[in-house]
Amino acid sequence: MRKLILLSAIFLSACQVAQKQEEPPPVAMGDTHWTLEFTLLKNNKPTEVKTYQFESRMDCFNTMYKMQEAAKKVRNQTGGGLCYKLFTDGQERTSKDVLSRH
Repeated sequence: MRKLILLSAIFLSACQVAQKQEEPPPVAMGDTHWTLEFTLLKNNKPTEVKTYQFESRMDCFNTMYKMQEAAKKVRNQTGGGLCYKLFTDGQERTSKDVLSRH
């Protein structure tokens, strides 16, 4: 019985030490890449979700368009996607963050 109490005390103190050493929550930072989440639909039901990353917004949209066109070529299949990049307050937009080329 005495060993059980001693082990319980050691375990509880170890848990308290582990809780005190937790890292502070990470600071929210924006994305550096554009993300494409593309969903293939077969008979209007999702069959597959693919995720890709691109350096520029234009590349993301061009790839999404090509994937939509390829999906239409298969019978009873279609697809749709979403290109996004999470920005934080004050994060600078670059020339790669525009949709059209100048």
